[in-house]
Amino acid sequence: MTNQQNRTLGAFEKTFWLLDQIDSKDFALAAEINGRETVEAWQQALVKLQQRHPNLSAKVVLDQFSRPVLKHVEGTTIPLRVLNVEDNYRWEQEAEKELATRFNTTEAPLLRAVLIQKPTTTVLILASSHVVADGTSITYLFRDILNALTGKELQAMKPQQSNDETLGLPEDIVIADAEHVKAISNNFKEVAPKISSIRMDAATTQRLIEKAREEGTTVHGAICAAVLTTSRAIRTEWSDRKIELISPICARGPLKLDDNYGLNITTHPVYFEGEQQYDFWEIARQAKAGLAGTNTEEHVRNYINFFRDLTFNSTDIQKMIDILKNAFNHEIMVTNLGKLKYDTDFGKLKLNAVYGPIVRSGKGMEQTVGAISCNNALCLTNTSDSPITCLLEAIMENLTEACSLDQHIAV
Repeated sequence: MTNQQNRTLGAFEKTFWLLDQIDSKDFALAAEINGRETVEAWQQALVKLQQRHPNLSAKVVLDQFSRPVLKHVEGTTIPLRVLNVEDNYRWEQEAEKELATRFNTTEAPLLRAVLIQKPTTTVLILASSHVVADGTSITYLFRDILNALTGKELQAMKPQQSNDETLGLPEDIVIADAEHVKAISNNFKEVAPKISSIRMDAATTQRLIEKAREEGTTVHGAICAAVLTTSRAIRTEWSDRKIELISPICARGPLKLDDNYGLNITTHPVYFEGEQQYDFWEIARQAKAGLAGTNTEEHVRNYINFFRDLTFNSTDIQKMIDILKNAFNHEIMVTNLGKLKYDTDFGKLKLNAVYGPIVRSGKGMEQTVGAISCNNALCLTNTSDSPITCLLEAIMENLTEACSLDQHIAV
């Protein structure tokens, strides 16, 4: 079986590639691990990881028809940066450095690793280009790396098809007489996002799950309600304006995909008017209702077709970029990976917590709240060029109070 990745980008992959010409769409996740291993052991685990996942040896280049394509590159290694620090060292500052360091998508691999060694614990940060991967992908990479460290064999995976091909849709067409497209400049503007994190204890997380179910909504709906109401309370200019809240949706289930390192998401907005007054849990129910039908193959097909109409069958890359410059003007994104889908014990190492996705999702003023539940505890992050002060602490208070009290909050 060959596991070399060589194909044209799908429509949403191409969209992220175009967006990356405008602004950074790189992202990261962080894993807190009880226990330590040698640097050499981590390096060998990364070698095995790269051999397993085809996209970890791919770059993006223009083919002779001016279409962006994934191309396999031999002989590359995943960069590993190592720090030896004390227990109180904030891993968030290293994640900030990674997001401020842009990937050049014409060079493989499109993943970097940071190993933060503390006296008895470890933090592993994986940063990736969004063109070739999503947040769920990185959670599987953590699992594979930790399995490799225990000596478990990692089976090579087949190259993942684009979502378009999975849906039976044709690839970007060849325009044989197209004029030559100028090389895209990599003169990126500098970004300096700020990252914060917080963890809810397991008992409160369980109360949140139960309360959300009682109220006819989901944990995701509750997180959306908490982020919205808290943001409006602190950032007063948002208190009476219409807010767009974006949620990424995992497409792996609807498309029956495996654990490959790849981009397999859609996104969907829910809008909240400024002059209305709602109970906290009514907001949470609205957030859930606004996402109805998004976890289906039909939704993925419609979503992909929208971006096919926008980005396929043309070589006018600059025109596509100009159109996309007006997109992604949301105030809030809640990117929730749900419950970690594997056991967290790996021999002498224990995966204690996972944080993320950590990503700049808009133009800089937005708040991007990442959520994932690991070991029955909800972990949250906020990423923003202009973070709302103490947002996560206030969100946590809001969620805790909502689990026990009826609330009436202006949104």
